[in-house]
Amino acid sequence: MVAAFGSARERKWSDHQLLENHPIVRVGGLRGPEVTVFVNGHEQIIQLEMEWTFGRKQRQRPWFRCSSCNRRCRTLHEVGGTSLVCRICSGYDYRGRHKDRALPAAKRVRRVAGLPHRALAREALIAQVEIARLLRDTIRDLERRAKRGKR
Repeated sequence: MVAAFGSARERKWSDHQLLENHPIVRVGGLRGPEVTVFVNGHEQIIQLEMEWTFGRKQRQRPWFRCSSCNRRCRTLHEVGGTSLVCRICSGYDYRGRHKDRALPAAKRVRRVAGLPHRALAREALIAQVEIARLLRDTIRDLERRAKRGKR
């Protein structure tokens, strides 16, 4: 058997495979039927199209069309120093999906206790709410003391 379920190694992503390390073009504020972009001396003409977007604000918004897959997208990413394509065609991924930012102690506590990752997030949220409540009470108390001192 070549590979059983779960026995495959985790893919290591190097820095040049992460989105944050490559130039990006955002469509916001662009108008017209096309945009000419120069990437490392290479000229690329990118088609723009205006489509109605329904949401809180119903309006016409510009969208790029990926030159590789013709998919509608809001951002294009540089690939190989010569072309701009959508995130999916670029093959890049977000840094946050591969770099674990959790504290080692918190991960150890979660692992030993057998808690799911969301349990610690819920505890952090409860702590933030409690701190906000204590701050409001402290501010209210200080305002009350300041009013008494002015009499």
